Amino acid sequence: MALHVLESGKQSSGKASLLIIGGLWEPAERAIPLLANVPGHVLAFSFRGRGLSSTPATGYGLEDHLSDIAAVVRHCRLENYYILGFSRGAAYALGWSLQHQEQMKGLILVDQPPLHRSLSAEAVNFWSSLVYQEVPILNYMRLEAIQGLARDAREVDFSAQLPELLIPVTLFAGRNKTAELGSDLSDETLHIYRTELPFCAVVEFDQSGHMIPDEEQQKYIAGVSLCIQ
Repeated sequence: MALHVLESGKQSSGKASLLIIGGLWEPAERAIPLLANVPGHVLAFSFRGRGLSSTPATGYGLEDHLSDIAAVVRHCRLENYYILGFSRGAAYALGWSLQHQEQMKGLILVDQPPLHRSLSAEAVNFWSSLVYQEVPILNYMRLEAIQGLARDAREVDFSAQLPELLIPVTLFAGRNKTAELGSDLSDETLHIYRTELPFCAVVEFDQSGHMIPDEEQQKYIAGVSLCIQ
């Protein structure tokens, strides 16, 4: 199986790399604004079934997606790196970080509860028919992959494991209550992050709902750049 990776900059012993993990349907290309504007060594990749990566017939559970992260980390020889996870990608980032934080320097979570969700039949219909910014989601993610998530993904709640994360965690939270696509973070979930994570900073995006990378792009880029200094 092949995974498509985009990379800017070069690894340096003096500055940590940043690995970007996109949302449910997002290919690596969705991270181009970060790749183009965040200084240093920055990488993004397309999970199986997205973008230019392969689409296996099976293997769309949590561990399968973590194995994609492992393949990228190993191939790119990442050490002492940051991970940014947006939306469902933050769930994968959490699952990875809880197992590999000794390799990492920090974690950025973007508008996602500490939860890896299953996918219902209704969700398959929703995602397969969704058009975002005038582009069908199926232009980015194959229907076979969405159906694979519905078949293989099981709900995992990471809340009880949050105290185990001893690396710095920054949480980006959309706070615009009138956004077309609202934030996935309730006040209760923000409280869980703040109280259960030993080292947690919360950055609020008042003009954004869930889609922070699009709705407040310049603040988003600046915030990511600040986190990895």
